[in-house]
Amino acid sequence: MKLLAGIIKLNLVSTPFLPSHFLNQHFHFHCTFSREVFTPLQEKGCVSVEIYNVLMDSLRLSGEVKKALSLFDEIKEIDMKPDSPTYNIAILCLVARGEIQEACVCHNKIIEMSCIPFVAVYHPLAKGLCEIGKIDEAMMLLRDCLGNATNGPMEFKYCLTLIQICKFNDAEKVIDVLNEMMQQGFPLCNVVCSAIISGMCKHGTIEEARKVFSNLRDRKLLTESDTIVYDELLIDHMKKKTADLVISRLKFFGLESKLKSKGCKLLPS
Repeated sequence: MKLLAGIIKLNLVSTPFLPSHFLNQHFHFHCTFSREVFTPLQEKGCVSVEIYNVLMDSLRLSGEVKKALSLFDEIKEIDMKPDSPTYNIAILCLVARGEIQEACVCHNKIIEMSCIPFVAVYHPLAKGLCEIGKIDEAMMLLRDCLGNATNGPMEFKYCLTLIQICKFNDAEKVIDVLNEMMQQGFPLCNVVCSAIISGMCKHGTIEEARKVFSNLRDRKLLTESDTIVYDELLIDHMKKKTADLVISRLKFFGLESKLKSKGCKLLPS
């Protein structure tokens, strides 16, 4: 980094690609110095998206998520085109701040670019979606990850297995899969619990889902408050699935338009 500082001091920088090489080598350990180097590079017009990405991730890793996102905003303000790594880093920062909807916008930007998000992005984003009750979206994200990644997270594979096991509508079978998962070193988390809710609402019953969560609570794997939260999510998700089923049946029999024409306001527009 001293060499890079000397290059800048002597005004020998003529291309944005040289600084990104130096920054990339040292950003994990020299976040402050990287920022000091970045400012004069910026003044000389020698910054690129790659350099922004390096510094953004450096700030993120050092816990300065807000500063990392300010750089993300800066990229857009100066009409520099964010690339796929830019959006991936932004997703991690936004999820850390609880800004899940904004993180989803960045995810969609990556897809629009015909790129695949980093595997490391999927879990925190899925977790964030589950936290705000977007269970269907989270499960879709899991499937996308396993479909795109050569070797996707084993935890996601267990989630999809749990959804399939729910077809038996048997709490004991679900618990057996959970036990195997935890024995393999994969802890219980909200993504796993959301997979159970998704599977039971689609294939099983509320009663069997409650048996699973009661078992986890009795074994101190879930707190009482967490159990209550998941029960509320279970009820809400079952209502949504029931409503979706009713609407799809109405559409199938051509009754939706007839009901709307008669002034029914309960159906979605």
